[in-house]
Amino acid sequence: MDKSIRRIIVCLDGSLHGDLLGRQAAALARRLGVGLTGLRGLHRPFPSPPETFARGAEAIHEVLEHQADREQALVSAARQAFDALVQPYGVEAEFRPAWDDDPDAGEFATTGDLIVVGHPRLPGLSEALSADRLLLRAARPILIIPAAWTGAIGGRVLIGCNGSMAARQAVDDALPLMAADALAIVLVVDQAARPDATAELTALLEAVGVRATVKSMESGAAAVAETIIEAAEDFTADLVVVGGYSRSPTAEKWFGGVTRSLLATAPRPLLLSHVPDDVRRAIAADRDAGPAVHGPRPTFR
Repeated sequence: MDKSIRRIIVCLDGSLHGDLLGRQAAALARRLGVGLTGLRGLHRPFPSPPETFARGAEAIHEVLEHQADREQALVSAARQAFDALVQPYGVEAEFRPAWDDDPDAGEFATTGDLIVVGHPRLPGLSEALSADRLLLRAARPILIIPAAWTGAIGGRVLIGCNGSMAARQAVDDALPLMAADALAIVLVVDQAARPDATAELTALLEAVGVRATVKSMESGAAAVAETIIEAAEDFTADLVVVGGYSRSPTAEKWFGGVTRSLLATAPRPLLLSHVPDDVRRAIAADRDAGPAVHGPRPTFR
């Protein structure tokens, strides 16, 4: 078991894609020997039209009790469905409801070490559980699995390298997902990373048994995200690893960017890691202060 991942949180609903995603997350939890939490999206039931006309303390109390009973029945049914879904995998699993009217539904995801979501976003999940929101809020790596994906993950890995902290953090976060005999390409688009950055990554990968090579490409008239996707298709990658929002999320929203483009398409399993601005500023300040900081490179959690 890799100690950097102790619990996986999968965001799912009751759809067929949600069931497939739950099984994929359970299989991954079994492979890594870690716990699994199902964060299940649920639609809050509304009172019936006659119930909305209830007047008086006793009548309103009866409506609220009926509402609570219906909510409890939904939670119980969803819990049983999740337990049946993951039981064949023999993993330690827990269930957590996420109501669609709860703006803090994504807060619980911060208790996990890896968050698994589907692409496109499952219809039974609120916007709070979208990959984009979770990436920025949870400060945890996000593994996005496309609806059509049924194969293995972590045997052929494409790593987007631009020399940023987020790109390096993404590699650290992806290491537990890589197979023992994995092949990896460290991709540099438009000379975005220096040779020493790519050499550091390949050395890190080879130290854990991953056979890594460096590939440089020019995007030309295409967007950088399109170039990454093209390289992933040519390599038949089963995992694409990229640092998420290595520049300002606001700048990406206004002007477009690699992260937003990959989130919109995600044709192959995609692992994104984001380093919050306050962490980046603190590390930059430490570096500017001189060589007083020693020890291993920190992980940005």
